Amino acid sequence: MRQAVVDASVAAKWVVREEYSAQAERVLGFEARHAPDHWRAEAVNVLWAKIFRGDLSVVDARERMAVLQRAPIIETPVAALMPHAFEIAAARMVTIHDALYVALAEQRDLHLITADQRLVRRMAGDPALAKRMVWLGDLPL
Repeated sequence: MRQAVVDASVAAKWVVREEYSAQAERVLGFEARHAPDHWRAEAVNVLWAKIFRGDLSVVDARERMAVLQRAPIIETPVAALMPHAFEIAAARMVTIHDALYVALAEQRDLHLITADQRLVRRMAGDPALAKRMVWLGDLPL
């Protein structure tokens, strides 16, 4: 893969050491990474959750947020994706937030790389959508 859509679950692993962080870092070597323009809010929400659970200090989270602010992602406005994302969300019973990534992958004719196994499972019922899904753990190191 030279280009892919990445979701916030992948981007968060660029700044928080977790399982599959090494695979997430590999995605930074792609020619291009795409995401709907709400991705950053979702990724920063992961940092907030880590503060809430006591896994990160506010200072550490702030520094990691600054790294996410500079992440090399080509953004697409959610408004352009919303009608198709709504149809995906309703048909596959996923959140609009998740469906926006899937809609972008379809629009750009790219794979969607995600660390969200639930999202991968939900898309499995639609062969056209399932073929776009790449679970982060399946990427070689």
